[in-house]
Amino acid sequence: MKMRDPRPQFSDLVRNLNGIGLAYLHVVESRISGSETIEARAEQSDFLVDIWDNSRLVILAGGFNALSAEEAVKQYPNQKVAVAFGRHFLANPDLPFRIAENIPFNDYNRSTFYIPKTTTGYTDYPFSEEFQRRTIASA
Repeated sequence: MKMRDPRPQFSDLVRNLNGIGLAYLHVVESRISGSETIEARAEQSDFLVDIWDNSRLVILAGGFNALSAEEAVKQYPNQKVAVAFGRHFLANPDLPFRIAENIPFNDYNRSTFYIPKTTTGYTDYPFSEEFQRRTIASA
């Protein structure tokens, strides 16, 4: 949102959400500037995780890769934190396998996102060779 200081407004929002019994809080950190992906954490959401009732889940999203997702979860050892993948899940039909086996992700093609009436950008990304070999071997 590019607010000068989002902490007061979003701190108040999360404190109030705590009181209505939601199952989880989903926090998306912007990783985009124009059409470019920003790898560094441009906007910190740590304060929201700290405010949220740690008996319920916080889902973090926003440009994570396998390593940064693992680091984010480890950063909160006493809280229930998960990481969501959007673009990378779309571009890697075997994403959980790639993460478990430490296989590099396919690059995604942002220009093919959300094109109506086509499967391009949705079902045309390749599975990793390792996943294909394992699938064939177990068939």
